[in-house]
Amino acid sequence: MKKLLAVLLAGTMILSLAACGKSSTGETKAPAADTGETGDEAPQTEADDASAGSKGKILFLQTHNNNSFMAYMGEVFVETAKNYGFEVDHLTAGSDEAVQLSQIEQGIASEQYVGIVCDCTGEGVTQGFKEAKEAGMYVLTLHEGVQDNSNVDCVIACSLAETGYEAIRLEVEELGDSFNLAIVNGSEGHGATVAIRQGYDKALEEFPNLKVVFDGAGNWNAEEAMALTESWFSSGEKIDGIVCMNDGMATGVRQVMKDNGVLGTIPIYSNDCEEDTLKAVEAGEQSGSFDMNAQAQCDAALEVMQKLVAGETLEETEIYVAPLLVTKENLEEYRSTHAGNY
Repeated sequence: MKKLLAVLLAGTMILSLAACGKSSTGETKAPAADTGETGDEAPQTEADDASAGSKGKILFLQTHNNNSFMAYMGEVFVETAKNYGFEVDHLTAGSDEAVQLSQIEQGIASEQYVGIVCDCTGEGVTQGFKEAKEAGMYVLTLHEGVQDNSNVDCVIACSLAETGYEAIRLEVEELGDSFNLAIVNGSEGHGATVAIRQGYDKALEEFPNLKVVFDGAGNWNAEEAMALTESWFSSGEKIDGIVCMNDGMATGVRQVMKDNGVLGTIPIYSNDCEEDTLKAVEAGEQSGSFDMNAQAQCDAALEVMQKLVAGETLEETEIYVAPLLVTKENLEEYRSTHAGNY
C-alpha cells in the first residue's frame, strides 16, 4: 500500500518538507547527505528526546556521494537520525554493487545494527537484504530501490515520475499544448530513467498535440548530452521546449543552446538542483530544476524505522515524497533552507 504524504503544487511549488504523493506511475505522490547543515527542522516527535537513550544503531548505505545532492542527503540522514534517537554508521560504495553487498554482509556479521537503510546500487544487494532479514534486522530502501522488495520492510523514495510529468506540464503552461518538444533521457534501463519516463509519457498522453521531435539518451553526463543535442540543433528542426532527466545533462544542453544563440529563450527543466543549474536558473538560462526532497525522504525513513523498532505494524510499505520545484521565483528561499545542497 502506498502512502500519500502531499501533492506537488501546480506551477511553482512551495518549499514544503511535509510533501508526498503517489507512486512511480506518475500519479501524484509524496517526494537529499554529508554537510551537517540541513536548513530544515526535523518534526517534533517523541523521537526528538534523544536523552532517553539510543533506540539502536542504523547502518546507512549510499551508492555514492559524488554529487551535491547525494552528499547532502547523507548528511541530512545522519543529522536527522540523532533527533529520532538513533546512532548511524554511514558508508558509501562508489557505485559498486559488490562493495555495497559486502558492506551489508559485514554489517550483519557485526551484530550491532537494528536495521539497514540502503540507497541501492543494484539488484545484487537483494541477497544481502535476505541475509539481513534472516538475522532479524529491519531493511528499508531510500532514494534508489530495487525491483525485488520481498525482503524490504518499506520503500522510501522521491516520486521521480512526478518530476517528469510536472516538467512537461509546466512547459505546456508556458507554451500552450501544441509545440515541438525534445527529451533528453538518462541511460537506457536505469531505474531513474524508467521512473521519470513514466511521468513524461503520462504528460504526453494528457497533451496529445505535443510533438516530440527529438528523443535520445544523454547517459546522465554533460558530454554525451552535448553531442546528442548538437546534432538536434544542427538538423534545422525547430525545438520549442526541452526536458532533461538530470542537471548534468542540462549543463551540456545549455552549452549547445548558448552556441546556437537560443540560451534563455527555450524553457528547460531538469532534476537535482546542482549549483551550476541553480546559477543558470538565477540568470534566466533555465526555467527550473527539481530537488529530490532529502529531508522529507529521511524523515519518512526514520519514522518508519522508529515504528519498526517499537514493534508496530506498518500500515504503508511504500512512501513516495514529492519533489521540490526550484525556479527563479523561489530560488532565494530554497538557498536559505538548503545551504548544503548547492
